[in-house]
Amino acid sequence: MNDLLAKHNRLDVFDVADFLVSRAVEAYGEEIDIIAYYGSYAQGRAKATSDLDIFYIPAEGKNPPVGRTFLVEGLLFDFWAIGWGTLEGFATGQVRGWSFAPAIVHYANVLYARSDEQSTRFAGLKEKVLDLQKPEAKPHMIERALDKFKLVLVHWGNLRLALAADDVADVRNAGWELILAVWECLALANQTFFERGWGNLLDEIPRLSSRPAELETLIVTISTAEDAALIADAAEKLVLATRQILRDLQLSMPSQQTAKDVFTSSYPEIKDGIRKVLTACERQRPISASVAAWAIQHELAFMLNSMQSGNSDPRFNLYSEFAPLYRQLGFPDLMGVAASDLTELSAQAGLLDERIRQWLGEQSVDLCEFDTFAAFKRSV
Repeated sequence: MNDLLAKHNRLDVFDVADFLVSRAVEAYGEEIDIIAYYGSYAQGRAKATSDLDIFYIPAEGKNPPVGRTFLVEGLLFDFWAIGWGTLEGFATGQVRGWSFAPAIVHYANVLYARSDEQSTRFAGLKEKVLDLQKPEAKPHMIERALDKFKLVLVHWGNLRLALAADDVADVRNAGWELILAVWECLALANQTFFERGWGNLLDEIPRLSSRPAELETLIVTISTAEDAALIADAAEKLVLATRQILRDLQLSMPSQQTAKDVFTSSYPEIKDGIRKVLTACERQRPISASVAAWAIQHELAFMLNSMQSGNSDPRFNLYSEFAPLYRQLGFPDLMGVAASDLTELSAQAGLLDERIRQWLGEQSVDLCEFDTFAAFKRSV
């Protein structure tokens, strides 16, 4: 079955694997598509005390009851079911994250396949892992890293709460959550996944070509230091350094979109957003006016920025990071006008409408605006 045989108390783990496979196939062969093993044995780095991890893929709509976890002569054996959908999630990192889950698929060795069709399907999942490491997948992986950064901020916030409460267990828990969230962002951004578990993070750092300069020191401090101030300082440095790595990668991926690509058919919605500002001002509703001003300015700035950067993300970027073109074009800063001065806000909103209409015309973007119903009917 495999040239690599592990001996522990004279036990050959693949004798156990052979037994499990034969019994499963004998009883439920038509309900099982694939049986495979992964982990240290599949990667060629098993030790005498290594456990053997085996999974099986049930046929569609089937649920054969063959999975079990057990110890034989002190060695752990995992034999568990993974559906095709879940396994695809492992391959792409959409299930259990990109940092480690793809290794389950990438290194898996098939022990049983019900037919060539299932073998081909499984090989296709291995290709998905490879595809996400290719240069053409880089923008997509950076985009995923930017999206995952929000979890870094959540765990950073939790760590600060734990430090304030002076609860050691809370601090360690939040600290490791923060470290692993950062690791996931860096793994995605570098298009790199890892074969070994969390306990080997420091050994794997060199594989991250884009990483914070003090990554090892920061991880060690957050996970082992007892001084709250040191932990808080290390956490802040780790978060900010990771964000800068992601920001630099984001800026390295320029957009190829033109004004027509971004703004075609958009003016009616823009006009409606400006109308909401004007209506709120007219009705003397400062909160409504403020949120309407924020919404239209945020949307316009983001749309304009998408012509310069293909990976902008409002959940990652500060407003100032996606507003340069909005400001360069001289569009009014509605958010900078105090909502209490509704007369000025109304005037600036009207000016924004004039400026955006003029700019769209200069870019040969149709405003999709008709003076009469008859004119509209003639256009369709």
